Amino acid sequence: MSSPAQRAESASGPRSRLQAHPLYRWLVLVTVAGGLMMAILSSSIVNIALPTITTEFGSSITTMTWVVTIFMITQATLMPVWGRAGDLYGHKKIFITGLLIFSATSILCTVAWNPYSLIVGRALQAVGASALSPMALAFVFQAFPPRDRAQALGVMGGVMGAAPVIGLTGGGLLVEAFGWRSVFFIYIPLCAVIVPAALFVLRESEKQERTGFDILGGALLSIGLFSGLMGLNEGDNWGWSDGRTLACFALMAALLTSFVWWENRVARPMLDLTLLRIRSLATANIAAFFSSGAMFGSLILLPYFFQTVLGDSSSATGFEIAPLALMFVLVAPIGGRLTAKIGPRITASAGLVIAAAGFFLLAMQLSADVSNIKIATVIVVMGIGLGLTMAPLTTAAVHDAPADKRGIASSLPNMSRFIGGSFAIAIFGSLLASRITSRMVSAGVPVESMAGGSSSASSDGGLVAGGNPLVNQALALSFRDVFFFAITFIAVSFIVVQFIPRLKHEI
Repeated sequence: MSSPAQRAESASGPRSRLQAHPLYRWLVLVTVAGGLMMAILSSSIVNIALPTITTEFGSSITTMTWVVTIFMITQATLMPVWGRAGDLYGHKKIFITGLLIFSATSILCTVAWNPYSLIVGRALQAVGASALSPMALAFVFQAFPPRDRAQALGVMGGVMGAAPVIGLTGGGLLVEAFGWRSVFFIYIPLCAVIVPAALFVLRESEKQERTGFDILGGALLSIGLFSGLMGLNEGDNWGWSDGRTLACFALMAALLTSFVWWENRVARPMLDLTLLRIRSLATANIAAFFSSGAMFGSLILLPYFFQTVLGDSSSATGFEIAPLALMFVLVAPIGGRLTAKIGPRITASAGLVIAAAGFFLLAMQLSADVSNIKIATVIVVMGIGLGLTMAPLTTAAVHDAPADKRGIASSLPNMSRFIGGSFAIAIFGSLLASRITSRMVSAGVPVESMAGGSSSASSDGGLVAGGNPLVNQALALSFRDVFFFAITFIAVSFIVVQFIPRLKHEI
């Protein structure tokens, strides 16, 4: 009878051979990309199901938008917490823990019995999802040598870019065939495949000495960011001078100030603020904040334009935005290879110039009678530009971080992207509402018609398609104004990118 040591050696034999294989690092990439795909997919696939859920629960659109908002806010605030936990306790443990939480809470979302149980389920689902992205990036840096790392991150960028639109298109097909609960149930069989793969394929990272977790720091950061994002997301509904909005921003300022004070004094901080002194990390995250803000804002606005102005269906809208995802899939890996050859600053700058051109051309095309072919063409240009920026900004953000802090450093790019997206959605939405009112008045649309819902604003905060050509053209011009404004986000990102330094060992 074999000893425990012999049995352990035998059991580890296939795994050891796998880890010695030349293609092992690509198997790691596929495994963690599967988890990352689920995390990002879950933030978009529900969008296509919201009208059906709203009807079944008899709820308002305002309430149901929290199904999306709570997921984004929770992810943004918990990513750095999970990143630090990965550094302390091991990236593999945290990655699998996130998958298990994600799977269990997907069941809760599937059986939700009212809007509030679904919102709670989505918040808990985001707790698991927020662990997957920082761990996935940390594993890529662990598995790939510097010369191949940018290409691997380009592939990851393609996954991150494709997932939202795959969610929109695939979600429509699932809802039509199996009902809205299927967009949550689908993750259970996916997790049943990815969890065993992660257990077998992934190699545990070296852990820091266990000196405890900075619970207070994590709470101050999470609640502070949550308060600020709550104010940004609800400010247009509550009113920007409303006491609740001001209280959210005041609480954010107080808690984040307290967070900085605490992190500079605690022996083992959750977020080592000295990381922000790394110029490549700081500049890349700021640039990602603004470029992703433009992207997320666009993904929110385009469906409204297609359905409100052009009268397209929800499922058709998903396919109309698909060129953006296709360009991410094709271009993001190219961005990774270019980053390895010419550096992140030049690659990201080129991508942002192309993206700005795409936004400009799109704004110029928007009208009540524009053809879908013309919009698809300029969406391709936007996708090429934004796809080129993904790998260089991620590479710059993590490249110079110390190995023992790579987990938390890897969480920052996506945290920046989610916060930037939330910020942009709030700003773009507020600007759109303002421009709609102004454009309607300029077009001579009667005030009572606007109030009656035949134009832009319905009582529950949604947009309503109208049959009046003047109304539709006023709506189209309002969207045009917002897309012109979105170029300022791209411009700020471009300016910040110019301060990204040459990376160590950059070719």
